[in-house]
Amino acid sequence: MSKIVFIKNNSKEIRDKLKQSGFSVCICASFEDSIWLDYHPEEKMSYDIHGVGFCDKGDPEENMSPIERIEEWLKLDWYFCKEREFYDDIDDFLKHYKKL
Repeated sequence: MSKIVFIKNNSKEIRDKLKQSGFSVCICASFEDSIWLDYHPEEKMSYDIHGVGFCDKGDPEENMSPIERIEEWLKLDWYFCKEREFYDDIDDFLKHYKKL
């Protein structure tokens, strides 16, 4: 079963720290509405870290704030996998997940 790990913060400094730690970071992590980051430790993806909170124009969630979108998506059983971890701090995340 796959798992998703959320980092409940996002900034250039956090993304740089992830890159310095060996993680690849998707461009979507730098989108304005990407207020969280996610990592799928059990899946091989083109990038390790992705942004969470943005949506495409025309999506039903377009008029919501990024945090409202995330809260809605977390309620849905099918949007994110059911096994979830949350980290408020990048250093805590890096203690649990290492790339180098």
